[in-house]
Amino acid sequence: MNPLARLLDANRNRAGEALRTAEDYARFVTDDAAVARRLKTLRHDLADAAQVVEAALPGGESLRAHRDTAGDVGVPIKTGAEADRPDMHAVAVAAFRRAAEALRVLGEAAKAVSGDAAARFERIRYALYDIEPLALAAGERRARLRAARLYVLVTASLCSADPVTACREAVAGGADIVQMREKELEDGAFLALAERLRDVCRAGGALFFVNDRTHIAALVDADGVHLGQGDLPTHAARRIVGPDRVLGRSTSAPEFAERAFADGADYIGVGPVFETKTKEHRRAAGLEYVRWASSWNGLPYFVIGGVGRGTIDAVLEAGARAVAICTGVTMAKDIAAEAAFFKERLAQRPMP
Repeated sequence: MNPLARLLDANRNRAGEALRTAEDYARFVTDDAAVARRLKTLRHDLADAAQVVEAALPGGESLRAHRDTAGDVGVPIKTGAEADRPDMHAVAVAAFRRAAEALRVLGEAAKAVSGDAAARFERIRYALYDIEPLALAAGERRARLRAARLYVLVTASLCSADPVTACREAVAGGADIVQMREKELEDGAFLALAERLRDVCRAGGALFFVNDRTHIAALVDADGVHLGQGDLPTHAARRIVGPDRVLGRSTSAPEFAERAFADGADYIGVGPVFETKTKEHRRAAGLEYVRWASSWNGLPYFVIGGVGRGTIDAVLEAGARAVAICTGVTMAKDIAAEAAFFKERLAQRPMP
């Protein structure tokens, strides 16, 4: 019996069990489909790496063939802490720690068999480090994100009232999320306005997101930040805003959606579906992209770009359940009534 194969088999099992525990925590406790899917992907990556190791063993033997539970001197060794898990959060914390430790052993031990496998184990471990803070962070913001239907973007030049009033009216009409989208304001003025809009959203029970400026999102304790395809990489933005805040990405095609998912975004904007004043330089993605997103088991998404009274039915028929609207709400004479109209239309389509 090969001692190295025994060690690899034990840690492959340990990592897989721990990843499954963490995945089920995301699936059943925090109801976070995106995190659960990423952890499931890591489990499959772990299985693939194990196959690379097995192919490199003499005779291509399976790791399981070297298993010897009865002869494992470590089986009876237990610590008191192993039997003490006060809640499911503690269970998840222990699972992530166990998975990381096992992957570390796999990455080192596999070097004696296959450099390719060792590198794969290391990539899985680093991916786990990125997922862990998202899975363990307070889930309220992400839970509210998943339940959100109407997302309103506020830009002062595209509002029929001042931006604070527009924000207040949008929230009163049923906006679940308000994003402050001001491309031209200097940081000082941006910060001052962001603080006012944040207060309006909190008073009205809506999430408040900031467009692009991650440093200001952190300064004003915004609920999230939205990034374009050419803005900061997701991992860099996450270092600024932390694991508790929601991080969204603009996407215009399936490959960008998949990349946003892989990079750790919490949601995506799907569009622009139609031509729009706020994205005049962007080619419309069309309803086919909405149909793709509606069948994709990935991140929560909001259809954006030219969504209004004349297009909402087509968007809903394409499968959308949540939309992001700018001028269709903020340029209305009665912003609250217009927000209420869209919220009611969306409510007629149940969430999947």
